[in-house]
Amino acid sequence: MPKIEAKISVSGEFIYPHLTRADVRFNPEGEYKLTLKAKKSDAIAMVQELDQALVDSLADAEKKNKGKKVKEAPKPYTVEGDNVFFKYKMKASGVNKKTQDKFTQRPQLLDSKKNPIPNGTSIWGGSVGKVAYQLIPYYVPAIGAGVSARLKAVQITKLVEGSGSASSDLFKKEDGFEAKPEISNGSANAKTEVQDSTDF
Repeated sequence: MPKIEAKISVSGEFIYPHLTRADVRFNPEGEYKLTLKAKKSDAIAMVQELDQALVDSLADAEKKNKGKKVKEAPKPYTVEGDNVFFKYKMKASGVNKKTQDKFTQRPQLLDSKKNPIPNGTSIWGGSVGKVAYQLIPYYVPAIGAGVSARLKAVQITKLVEGSGSASSDLFKKEDGFEAKPEISNGSANAKTEVQDSTDF
């Protein structure tokens, strides 16, 4: 089987990126994923390439099914107004189908100068960059024939990080109700700890 070529996306905005920690909400094996928001005018060639890969996947599936009509699986992108949203995914762990060996993997993360981004860097939505990916054809009878965009690496040209600030910083002081300090062991200096949510 020929080696699948890696492709590079146009520059776009990251939407709900899971690049430093795998998302396990719907898949216990975890997956790294990213939606790239790009201008439609910049992404014409990418859309054409994906559409052609989908046509090829459908043709290959129908050939294997002795000419029987095969339905088209959902595309790995959507068009909304002047923007295109491309979806990329990478399994965080699993079992190799050929060797049956277990594996873990993660996408390579690079800065604008192609230097590795340190572990623990918080990459939030609104960051900007490019994605290295592979187009992988597939056929699942219940879903149809399609193509997925497998995440390989990311180059970030603009990083947006979470501030980690407490929720209280979102408000300004107002006139009105004031809570009395909690008294503990005769002291009015007891502190209430507020946990930051890890879901956002």
